[in-house]
Amino acid sequence: MATIPILARSAGPGGSCATPLVSGNLPNVLVTRMPALEALADPTRRSVFELLGDGPRCVVDIARDVPVSRPAVSQHLKVLKEAGLVHVRNEGTRRTYGIDPSGVAAVRDYFDRFWTDALAAYARAAGAPEEDS
Repeated sequence: MATIPILARSAGPGGSCATPLVSGNLPNVLVTRMPALEALADPTRRSVFELLGDGPRCVVDIARDVPVSRPAVSQHLKVLKEAGLVHVRNEGTRRTYGIDPSGVAAVRDYFDRFWTDALAAYARAAGAPEEDS
């Protein structure tokens, strides 16, 4: 995971800028870039990933169950692979794709931080004496 600064500034006359607009109220926001979450943000790509949860599959098998072409499935798998969520195994002329447990573990670790913090906050709140109103 890399932390990158996102600077808030508006697009120029060409309609694009070097850095995305976050908000005028957030002039300098540090964002943790996590390619796995970015990859799963696309609903079709997430569907492809979820299909692999049942076990390794080849592109043709995946394409039967999603409403996109085989080349599109291949592109989605490429993004998932680059994000570390999917691994590929060559079997002769076929490529079989499966979920990469280490990539999923990294995403889980990311969310576990928030869960742990939330549980700690709950424990503190549950143990705190009630305030008189």
